[in-house]
Amino acid sequence: MKKVIALMVMCVAAICHAATAQAEDISKTVENLLESNRDIEGEFRQVTYNEKGKQLQASEGVFLLAKPNQFVWDSVTPFAQRIISDGQFITIWDVDLEQAVKKPLSGAVGNSPAALLGRPAAEVLPHYTITVLGEQKFRMEPKGEDDLFQNLILSFRNQTISAMSILDALGQTTVIEFKNVEAHDGVAKENFVLDLPDNVDVLVEGQ
Repeated sequence: MKKVIALMVMCVAAICHAATAQAEDISKTVENLLESNRDIEGEFRQVTYNEKGKQLQASEGVFLLAKPNQFVWDSVTPFAQRIISDGQFITIWDVDLEQAVKKPLSGAVGNSPAALLGRPAAEVLPHYTITVLGEQKFRMEPKGEDDLFQNLILSFRNQTISAMSILDALGQTTVIEFKNVEAHDGVAKENFVLDLPDNVDVLVEGQ
C-alpha cells in the first residue's frame, strides 16, 4: 500500500512539474512576442460590443509605441481623441469636448490597450494565467479579483501584433485590429509630449 501511495505521489509531482514547465514555456513565448512589439507604429480599428454582441461604438486611428512605456493612441474617427504617455503620466484628451484627464500611468494600465502593450512583458505576465488558443494566439486572464477586465486575447501574425480582444468586467468586448504595423529604431521624446491649447480644461487625478 505504501508503495502505491509513493508511486501516486511521484506521478502527481511529475505532472505538476510538467505543467509548471509548460506554463513557463508559454509565458516565455508570449514575453518574446510582446518585447518584439514594443517599438512599433501603425493603424488600428477599435470596436466595442455589449454583452449581447451589439456594436456600441467604433473608432479608427493611428498609434505609436516606444520603450519605455511611451505611446500615442490617436483616434481619428468618429471623434478625435488623443491618448499620450510620456512614460510616467498618461493624458487623455477629448478634442471636441475640449477636456483632458492626466493621471499616473501605473494607475491607468487596465484602461488602455497601448499601455498594456507598452509595459515591459516581465512586469505584465506574472499577473496573468496564459492559455494557448492557437498559433500565436493567447488568452490572458488576470489573477487578481479587482481587475477591470475578465480576460485579454492577444493575436500575432508573423511575430507582429495583429489583434487584441478585451472582455471587461461589465461583459462588454472591445476588439482592436492592427494593420500596417512597422517596427522603428526609436523616435524623439517630443512625440510623447502633449501641448494642450489654452481652452482645454485639464483634470489632474491625485491632486
